[in-house]
Amino acid sequence: MAKDFRNIEYHTNQDGDGLKYYACSTLNTKRKELSFHKNKGAIVQMRWEVSIGKDIKNLSETFNFTPQFGEFVEYQNLFDYINQLCRKEKNMNMKITDLQVSWQKEFLFKINPITLELGYLWISDIKQITKNYKWDNNEWIEI
Repeated sequence: MAKDFRNIEYHTNQDGDGLKYYACSTLNTKRKELSFHKNKGAIVQMRWEVSIGKDIKNLSETFNFTPQFGEFVEYQNLFDYINQLCRKEKNMNMKITDLQVSWQKEFLFKINPITLELGYLWISDIKQITKNYKWDNNEWIEI
C-alpha cells in the first residue's frame, strides 16, 4: 500500500495503467477521472430546524458525498460524517428533520490528479434509488 500526500492509502497495479485504488474509489490519472465504487458516493439532501430565540427556521442543504475527497477527506462513511455534524448541531440548537440519500451506482468526477482537487460531476446514476433515514436509538435507520 502506498499513501498520497494527504496520508490516505491506495494501491496500484504493476502494469502502470495509471489507476490508483482507494477504499471507496478508483482514480484514473490518465483520464483525470475519479470514479466512486457502487453505493459509496451519494447525493444527500438534509433538512433541519434551527431554534433562534422563540423562532424556528427550516433550512435545507443538498451536497455530493465524496468519501476521502473534496470536503470529506476524513470520511469513508456518510453516517460518520452526519453523526459528527449532529454532535455540532446540538450545540447550535439544530435538529435534522429529514435525511434523503441517493446512493450512486455510477458517480464519476473530473479531478486534477496532481492536487486531487475535484472538478465537476461528470456522470451520476440515472436510476437513483433514494432512501430516507431517521435517527432512532442513537443510530440512523432506513425508513
